Amino acid sequence: MFKSIKSIKNFGIFKDTKMNAGQPFLQFNLIYGFNYSGKTTLSRIFRAMQQGHLHEDFASASFTLERNDGESVSSAVLEPIENLRVFNSDYIKDNVNFINSSVNPVLIVGEPNIELEAELKHIEEVDVPAKELERDQYKKSANKKQAEKDNRLKIVGQVVSALNVLGGSTFTRTGVTPLLTQVTADDLKTSAELDQLIDSARSKQADTVPPASISIPDITTLLGNIESILVESVTRTTIEELEANAVLRKWVEDGLKHHHEPEVCHFCKNPLEQLRIDELNAYFSDSYKNLSKKINHAIKQVQEIKLTHSIPKATNLYSDLQQDYDSLSDQIQPLDERVTVIKNSLIEALEDKRERMEEVVPFSPSDYPMPDVSKLTWMLNGQIKEHNRRSLQHGAEQTKARNAIKRHYAYVETSEYDHPGAIKQIQAFNDEYQATQTEIIRLNTRVREIKAELRNVKQGADNLNDNLRLYFGKTDIEIQPIGETYQFVREGRPAKHLSDGERTAIAFAYFITELEDESLKDTKPIVYLDDPICSLDSNHIYNVLGIIKDKLNHEKIEQLFISTHNFEFFNLVKTWFDYYKLVKRDGEVVKPKRAEFYLVNRKQNASTIEQLPKNLKDHKSEYAYLIAKIKEAVQNPERFDAVSVQAYVRKILEVYFTFRFNKPFRANNNSFLEKHLLIGIENSSAKATTLYEFINDRSHAQSISFGVELPDALQAQLQDVWDIIDEAIRTNDKPHYDAYYA
Repeated sequence: MFKSIKSIKNFGIFKDTKMNAGQPFLQFNLIYGFNYSGKTTLSRIFRAMQQGHLHEDFASASFTLERNDGESVSSAVLEPIENLRVFNSDYIKDNVNFINSSVNPVLIVGEPNIELEAELKHIEEVDVPAKELERDQYKKSANKKQAEKDNRLKIVGQVVSALNVLGGSTFTRTGVTPLLTQVTADDLKTSAELDQLIDSARSKQADTVPPASISIPDITTLLGNIESILVESVTRTTIEELEANAVLRKWVEDGLKHHHEPEVCHFCKNPLEQLRIDELNAYFSDSYKNLSKKINHAIKQVQEIKLTHSIPKATNLYSDLQQDYDSLSDQIQPLDERVTVIKNSLIEALEDKRERMEEVVPFSPSDYPMPDVSKLTWMLNGQIKEHNRRSLQHGAEQTKARNAIKRHYAYVETSEYDHPGAIKQIQAFNDEYQATQTEIIRLNTRVREIKAELRNVKQGADNLNDNLRLYFGKTDIEIQPIGETYQFVREGRPAKHLSDGERTAIAFAYFITELEDESLKDTKPIVYLDDPICSLDSNHIYNVLGIIKDKLNHEKIEQLFISTHNFEFFNLVKTWFDYYKLVKRDGEVVKPKRAEFYLVNRKQNASTIEQLPKNLKDHKSEYAYLIAKIKEAVQNPERFDAVSVQAYVRKILEVYFTFRFNKPFRANNNSFLEKHLLIGIENSSAKATTLYEFINDRSHAQSISFGVELPDALQAQLQDVWDIIDEAIRTNDKPHYDAYYA
């Protein structure tokens, strides 16, 4: 590894340069500089060390570099450094002949092995494509059958979900699949059963209800009393009129109660004879009266007999229980009617006895059985108990109903589609697919074996083509070994009229491929890359960085130098190199610093290698750096040339107008500056003219690049111009001013 530059004298723009910014070179070194600053010149120093001789344009120059082992490399005594490789414009000119569309071979090309080439061609063009087609067809068939099977299971889940019985849960294909092997014919439900399950699954938890009660009084004693009344008889005198007319008899009987010592009839006011009163009292004797009272009391008791019940409403029960419950409830009315019939029969028997008090009226209690309500009560309470059980176990019952619904539809699916058969078909397709894939792997292994045998034949060409395809997407240009050279071919003919970007891509791919040359076998190279992205678009800049990171990482190289003027590429590499910064933990170094950053800085007619300024290192754009340079030029004008400073000012305004006003800067004149940049500024018109003339009429550089011939002194107007810009941005864009200008 190189440690530092001890001196460079009269090597192009490097007149008398010592050290490299006081910072030793590390494993990774990034060098930034504008065009014409001396980057390529610096790379030529390294190329001279690679080749062992100075470039003819620098015959009188001298340099000395120090290596890590303490040895020095001097231009006075140059010998080729075997592991040093430099990519720059000289390398391209020496190795790539764009006129003849050829490059020097990386390896010596031997005679081709015709048999291996033929076998390789047949495997790659016939065997592998055929097997891949066969494999893909098996995979397609397996996927198609799997999709058909999965879709049916998905539909089962959708059908159940559409019933709105799942609550917050889901029923998808994964839920249906295990049921297919679990369900039996017992899981198939009738329409009525399914409706009942759906109702249960949808139902909300109901309140428990009290038990039903039905009662009829025990009339066994009453029947005994009635029997004793009906067999009791009384003896009395006979009065024909009363015997013949029960109503009259009743009327007279009641009237006697009001004529204990009467002389006059209270009804007709006629005199009453004692004889008549005695006759009537004889007819209505005490025994008669007592029996009559018994009859009246018994009738009153019979009339008090009734069926009583307390039955919860059917609507309080779960819907599937309501029909049976209603049917049972309807049986209460017939029972009540039977009780009424018995009551009426008993009253009728007692009234009949009243007409035949002197007779013994036959009576059998067994002829008047009261209905048994215990069974009906038990059946009603059975429904209520079932309801209450469900209410108390609503969650479990609902889950049971949902599972039954799922199993029903899963069983229906098994009866309509042969899922086990489909699984066997899918497995068969997959087995064939795997067998074919195994054969393809075997064929590809054979391809690699053949290519390994042929590698010594065209290793370099293959690798070069791979690099072109992988990193630059170049499939239209192919490198072919022709005789003692590699020729790049497009559509079977030598590739002519290559673009600058294509030339850079081919040259850099060739350089990277050359690093795999046998001359570097088991050796880590020192690599210097000077603007490897020249003429490439932004997309390919990323590709170049990709190949560098892949081929030239810390495990594969001894030391890497990259120089560039492209700020986008500079930032990408800087971001990568930041990975190799010093890392400490608790004061201990856990990862040593491996990367350093430099600036090739041209002042007047000489360049130096300096440490990368903080503004360039910490920011993602040149903008902050250019502002810092202008401030430095204002303070120390003797260190700068007019052309570069005027270019700095122009570039600053170009960038500012782009993001501040979204307008191009160069297409506008001083009136545009007055309307936008200098709005609200005193004497804006005069200041706009001063600013415009400084950056246009008196500027000899058209971009940020340095000119070749530089004026001797800085324009006197720089202080005034910078004051104008400073005032304008401070006044009209304070946040931006504070961020960049303050």
